[in-house]
Amino acid sequence: MPPYEQTPVGISGISENQPKTSYKASVDLVSPSARRTGLADQGQCFLGVSLESGNFAPGKIAAMLRWIARRFPRCTVLVGDSIHRITLASTRGLPEDEALSRALALGDRFIADTRALFAAEREQTEFTFLRCSEVQRWDSYAKQHRSLTDYHRADRNFRESVDAFGRSFHTRHSGQLAEADLERRVEMSAQYFLEESAIFACLVQEGLSVMVYPGSFGTLSEITDGRHPDAPEELRRLTVVSLDLRRR
Repeated sequence: MPPYEQTPVGISGISENQPKTSYKASVDLVSPSARRTGLADQGQCFLGVSLESGNFAPGKIAAMLRWIARRFPRCTVLVGDSIHRITLASTRGLPEDEALSRALALGDRFIADTRALFAAEREQTEFTFLRCSEVQRWDSYAKQHRSLTDYHRADRNFRESVDAFGRSFHTRHSGQLAEADLERRVEMSAQYFLEESAIFACLVQEGLSVMVYPGSFGTLSEITDGRHPDAPEELRRLTVVSLDLRRR
């Protein structure tokens, strides 16, 4: 759930409990592409949720849930609450404590506002909510985050890839930033990516190796495609399914 696709929509990224516009979800890209066939053989997946993103309006959520329900009997809904604090601090200048508090509240609100949408598909798929803040308390998280941080520090190609995606986004979407502000945002985007990827690695360890998301993932897709061969093994085992959402 990269910060590169944030489009604020209300307090939690959705405006109402029920969708007004109908969408259809289809596969845009699978990384690595060789795993596109047999996705459903995994039996379960996790859906990454970016808070305050227009990609998670009710109609779009409903489309994604229909797509998932046709393929997976179980799905973990990973709500990006704690990592969203980095986006809030970076783009809105909130202090760390305030950013975290607001991010956690946004996560709670998202779950409360969308629970009925997920429940509507319960006959086909069992959906379970999981917060990033919960995963970051797991013992495995500290190990995965340390491994990724060390790799980011040691491997120039990996570090440049992470920084390039953050720089590209902020250059396109943040207006005329002063150089110091741009560098600060690039650094915070890298922090976001490392925390987020460590969370994904923890889920792979728990048997959740297919991620579904309405968007692209840049460096993470490079890892799954084998372009960073010394990246943590759990991330190299991840399959990323990027969905395209079109209005019906």
